[in-house]
Amino acid sequence: MSEPESQSEKKPDIKKTEDLESGDLEAISSELENLPPDVKRFMQATLSMQRISKPLVSPILEKVNENHISKILEIAEKEDERLFADTQSARKYTLINTILILVFFGFLTVFLVNKDIAVYQEILKIIIIFGGGLGSGFGLKGYLDRKNK
Repeated sequence: MSEPESQSEKKPDIKKTEDLESGDLEAISSELENLPPDVKRFMQATLSMQRISKPLVSPILEKVNENHISKILEIAEKEDERLFADTQSARKYTLINTILILVFFGFLTVFLVNKDIAVYQEILKIIIIFGGGLGSGFGLKGYLDRKNK
C-alpha cells in the first residue's frame, strides 16, 4: 500500500470512533429525559464538560517507546539482582556474627566455669544486660520505622 492510501484508511476509523461516541452521548441524552430535574441538570453539566475536555495525556508518555520500556525493565532487573546479593551478604554476616558469639560463649563456659563461677556469673549478667539493651533498641527502632511509614 502507498502512504496516501493508508492515511485515508485511518481517517474513516477516527470518524467511526467519533460517531460511536456521539451516538453514546445521544443515547444517554434520551435516557436523561426520565430523570428528576436536579439530577438531569447535573448530568447534563457533567456530559457537557466531558464533550469539551480532551483526555489529558502526559507529553512524556507520548515520547516513551519500546526502547525506553526495555531499558526500564533492564534497570529493574539489575536492581533486583543487587537486592538479592545484598540480602545474601546480610544473611552471611548475621550467620558469622552468631557463630562468633556462640564460640565466645562456649569459650567462657569451658574456661571460667571450672575456675571461678562468680566471675562467670558476672560476665553472663553483663552479656545478658547488653543483649537485652541491644534487642530492645533494635525493637524500638523497628517499631518507629514502621510507625513513620
